[in-house]
Amino acid sequence: GISGKVYVRFVINKQGEVVKAEIVKGVHPLLDDEALRVVQNMPNWSPGIQNGEKVNVSMVVPVNFVLK
Repeated sequence: GISGKVYVRFVINKQGEVVKAEIVKGVHPLLDDEALRVVQNMPNWSPGIQNGEKVNVSMVVPVNFVLK
């Protein structure tokens, strides 16, 4: 059983789409690939707004795996 947290960095662009997803800290190639796949297939987010303008927002999300 492989387990651990994979940290994925990505950008929410002005249209709310997930772009530039990459692994910041990985655990195992299989888990890293799955975390990246899940993040890239997320539905659109609400874009960030600064001073009334839509802006790109950088995010880092931990994806926790507990396999038995």
